[in-house]
Amino acid sequence: MATTPAVRALIHELATPLTVLMSASDLLHHRVPPAIEEPVDRLRDISHQFGQDVVELRANLDENIDAHSSIRAAEQIRQRAADWRQRYMVHLAPLVDQIQGAAIQLPEPLLDKLLNQSLPSGLNELGRVLSRLEAIRSGDLETS
Repeated sequence: MATTPAVRALIHELATPLTVLMSASDLLHHRVPPAIEEPVDRLRDISHQFGQDVVELRANLDENIDAHSSIRAAEQIRQRAADWRQRYMVHLAPLVDQIQGAAIQLPEPLLDKLLNQSLPSGLNELGRVLSRLEAIRSGDLETS
């Protein structure tokens, strides 16, 4: 039984929405009106911290996830996802809500799209991936 490729694939799924949040907030940094500058900067900092956690997990996967036991690996993944939700999502979601609630329209189309479409869709996708990770079962990790 080799759970490592399955675990790596699941952890990799976090990369796309995190990259969206990190990249969008990087590009918006200092390019938004003062009314939302602070939440955009906080979103940037938190998403980068989250990304660093994911990179560290991937780099040290063998020390953090038991690849020899799909039952134990699933339990560890569920716990890690729940921890990430508590540590990051509880802060990211209100920030995106605050940014969206300000109803800011930016004059540059790309920046406006990042602000009003990419941030909320990246957060939604990140939530979906975390939900899948929180519901993982040992059978989802077993490979033939």
